[in-house]
Amino acid sequence: VLQLYEIDDDPKRKEFLDNLFTFMQKRGTPVNRIPIMAKQTLDLYQLFNLVVERGGLVEVINKKLWREITKGLNLPSSITSAAFTLRTQ
Repeated sequence: VLQLYEIDDDPKRKEFLDNLFTFMQKRGTPVNRIPIMAKQTLDLYQLFNLVVERGGLVEVINKKLWREITKGLNLPSSITSAAFTLRTQ
């Protein structure tokens, strides 16, 4: 998971990841491996920001904005299961 911290040196990234990993640990579902999509590291911080910018998870789901999210993450449009995969990561 250190790779997620090394994407850039934004202090907000570190704070987000620290909070996320602490939360996941406390609920008994620790993040033990880096999420991968289309053979690239899934940037959880960028994913979070893209979803928040579009009004949050409920808005993204209701308005079917997952294609915008995958585009923002630079994932190939050929991944037809990207929306499902992102929701379940």
